[in-house]
Amino acid sequence: MTESSALHAGLHVALPELARTFRDPWWIIGSAAMALTGVPDIAPQDIDVLCSREDALRLQAAWMPHADLAYRPQDEARFRSTFARFTHLSMPLEVMGDLEVMTAEGWRPLQVLDDTIVGFDAHAVRVPTFAEQQRIFTLFGRPKDLAKAARIAAFLEGLHVA
Repeated sequence: MTESSALHAGLHVALPELARTFRDPWWIIGSAAMALTGVPDIAPQDIDVLCSREDALRLQAAWMPHADLAYRPQDEARFRSTFARFTHLSMPLEVMGDLEVMTAEGWRPLQVLDDTIVGFDAHAVRVPTFAEQQRIFTLFGRPKDLAKAARIAAFLEGLHVA
């Protein structure tokens, strides 16, 4: 199964459950958001979901049998949230409730300041706009995130040239 088909199959199963479980605004972020918004040749390894702490806890309760309790995110000290990783889908889903990022100024809550809606399987999926994805990746500051921000910039530049 390719990353693209795994992402689509994972979202096909996850989105109805997220729609039933979540009560607050939430977004798909990271590489999955890049793929959903049309950035080519992106190979997401997981589906990152940013939501409220309460919604993260609700999803954990609903999907507890599928939680990978041993998993710890890379660079765990840089991020904190109500976190869970679920592995029963074709692609792992990571939920981050009230995600905060350690910056030079201290802990900073991650907020999506501008989003867009992507239609998927009759679901309206909120994802950050391209500019917002770039801002988030830059805030994360890891080399892989900065490379993703640059990838979005190159993609947008290509759209303006074409």
